[in-house]
Amino acid sequence: MFAVSKAPQYLAETRAAVARLEESTTPEQYAALKARAERLVGGLFTVDILLEDEIQAAIALREKFEPARVKQAILNVTTWRLIESLAGKWSGKPVAAPVRKEAAMA
Repeated sequence: MFAVSKAPQYLAETRAAVARLEESTTPEQYAALKARAERLVGGLFTVDILLEDEIQAAIALREKFEPARVKQAILNVTTWRLIESLAGKWSGKPVAAPVRKEAAMA
C-alpha cells in the first residue's frame, strides 16, 4: 500500500483517477460503479470513520473493489488526517479538523 505520510499525494491521485474514470464511462456505467463502491465501503467497518463518503467511494474505485486494499487505504488516509489534526493542535498552528458531512434527510 502506501505510507501514511503519502496520503495527500494518494488522495490527489485518487481524485484524478476517479475524474478520468467518470470521463471515460457513460453516466449509467459510472453510477453503477459508484453504487458498487458505496456498498463495499458501507460494509467494511463496524465503527464510524471520519472520512467523507465520496472519498471512501473514490478509494474503492481506485483500488478496484478489493476489500483489503480499500480498508487499508481508508485507514491510512484517516490516520493521516488524525496525525495532521493533532500536530496542528500541538504546534499552535490552526489546522482544519476533518468534518464528516451527514447525509441530508429527505
